[in-house]
Amino acid sequence: MSIKTKWFILIIGLWVCSCVEPFEMSFPQGKKILTVDATITDVDEEQIFTITESESRNSVVYSFPVRQAKVEVIVNKTERILLTEKTPGIYVLPRSFKVIVGNTYQLFFEKSDGTKYQSGEEVMTSVAEIDRVYDEFRMEGQNTEVGYDPASYVYLDTTDPANEKNNYVWTWRLWEKQIICKSCVGGRYFTSPPPLGQCVSEEKYKDVPYFDYACDGKCWDIFYNTTINVFSDIYSNGKTIKDRLIAKIPYYSSEGALLEIKQQSVTPSAYRYLKLLADQGQNTGSLVDTPPTAVIGNIRNLADSGEEVAGFFRVSGVRTFKYWLDRASARETKAIPTGIIGHQIYYEPNSLPPDPPRPPMAPCVPGKYRTNVRPQGWIE
Repeated sequence: MSIKTKWFILIIGLWVCSCVEPFEMSFPQGKKILTVDATITDVDEEQIFTITESESRNSVVYSFPVRQAKVEVIVNKTERILLTEKTPGIYVLPRSFKVIVGNTYQLFFEKSDGTKYQSGEEVMTSVAEIDRVYDEFRMEGQNTEVGYDPASYVYLDTTDPANEKNNYVWTWRLWEKQIICKSCVGGRYFTSPPPLGQCVSEEKYKDVPYFDYACDGKCWDIFYNTTINVFSDIYSNGKTIKDRLIAKIPYYSSEGALLEIKQQSVTPSAYRYLKLLADQGQNTGSLVDTPPTAVIGNIRNLADSGEEVAGFFRVSGVRTFKYWLDRASARETKAIPTGIIGHQIYYEPNSLPPDPPRPPMAPCVPGKYRTNVRPQGWIE
């Protein structure tokens, strides 16, 4: 696989997991690419921008934070809001900052070496509420390398406002109950060094495929959408958008799961950018295909228009809908869940005296893809 293709896949992954818009470009060895993740929403939460530089070395792409930059949001071409560097390469807007429908916003930042960058103007637009969400279970719902797995297809309805040009982006996040917090191959799990412990390779277990270790408390795995889902109301202005497919959720477990759907408004320029990415990355075969043309974002080096910058600064209204996926219809089919750890559970056998009591339990380590905090809306 070429460096160009690997770079495109990497940025696609960044976008679907953290709202970084992808950017397809050539990536020769040693070349540094500036990448910007900057999206402002009307959600009452901390607004975070990320600025990094990526470099390819020996066919591997490494990312480094851009530190000590002066980062600002320009409101209506006049007011300038300064961001604070929270951690290296991570910049946050003041908590008092609020977006207003109809206002224009631009991103400006200056690196410590004096290089200046600025985005195009983005207008804050409103977004309709989600009217209804429902799901349909399918035995052959997900195409895999070895056939089809069962899955729940999740749809929504929303009423598009009349006499407005609206563009939509849908994303989702899924919480599934997890009972296995560590798997070790060719060895066993030890609780030292604390707090996370580690897998230790042992000769007598070298032929054992794996041992699984139960969580020491409640734990949930978190999944995110992996495709770009965009829509324009050019042919449905003022009508109800019905049966829009939002997610295909694998039948991980016969128990319920919590799905959070976000419906976002985007400007025409952001829609065209995302639509082109979706068409090239998702409709030309698969995400491992190299797109036929480059997709340029809206951030520019003010002194060097030829510099390629990954990312698209955008402003978005957001409406959130929490949906409990009860999987009742799935259980009626007697379908077999696929599980969420990728293999059949195999616990380390209990130890016998005089050996110390084993196996230990593993902690649920919180992060982007796992949490030990019960999600709001979870139903036991």
